[in-house]
Amino acid sequence: MQDTSLRGRQALVTGAGAGIGRSCALALAARGATVMATDIDFTTAQKTAELIHAAGGDSEAFALDVTDDSAWESVLAAARERYGPVTVLVNNAALKASVAGDRGLLGSSLDVWDRVLATNLRGPMLGARRVLPDMLAAGTGSITMMTSTAALYAISSFATAYSSAKAGMIGLTRTIAASYGPQGVRCNAVAPGVIATDDDTASQEAFMKAAGGLVQRTGVPADIGETVAFLASDAGSYINGQVLVVDGGITAHMPGLSHSQDA
Repeated sequence: MQDTSLRGRQALVTGAGAGIGRSCALALAARGATVMATDIDFTTAQKTAELIHAAGGDSEAFALDVTDDSAWESVLAAARERYGPVTVLVNNAALKASVAGDRGLLGSSLDVWDRVLATNLRGPMLGARRVLPDMLAAGTGSITMMTSTAALYAISSFATAYSSAKAGMIGLTRTIAASYGPQGVRCNAVAPGVIATDDDTASQEAFMKAAGGLVQRTGVPADIGETVAFLASDAGSYINGQVLVVDGGITAHMPGLSHSQDA
């Protein structure tokens, strides 16, 4: 039986050109949502829209720099004119620590800090500000913030700005939920663990070994896409202001102090 739980809803996914963002867009479209696939790289967003069309769904691609408020305004105006108001937002676009050169507090420049927070915290804030009026007018809406397990624990001398921004997203999530939940708008965060977006077998095996035997595989983008689609649907209508950790259970234990069998 086909899942049509999101039929008639307009969704916008940032960073939809690859990886987790593409998986979220595909999962939402598979449930009947019309998906605005956005990415700073329009070509990749267009490919996601094509994949949705090939699967029988509805989608349109847009170029979007999430740090630019005027770009948000323009994309949402176009989406509203063609399809109606966006009532599902997935704030997924992010600048990775490894790409930005984000290291320890003393080892990174202020420029790195500013660039990472601009994309990973200012961008989601701008998106929420721009979609909230339409959601409030409709009396319904779902915003999902793509945070990270990096917001819950630290890696020494690495990803200082990234972890700080992702932690900030959790605060933003709860503030939006508390402020606008009474008017029908839900806001939740999803915190992915290690998600394999390529075929780097060596890295995946190293991760599973470091996990102390808790998991039998690394996560895949579909694990996150399915979670996001659930949150956006009526099945998730009683979930608001929460952080759903999707990491195979890694943050639930301390590998260095764990035993593979009961004593």
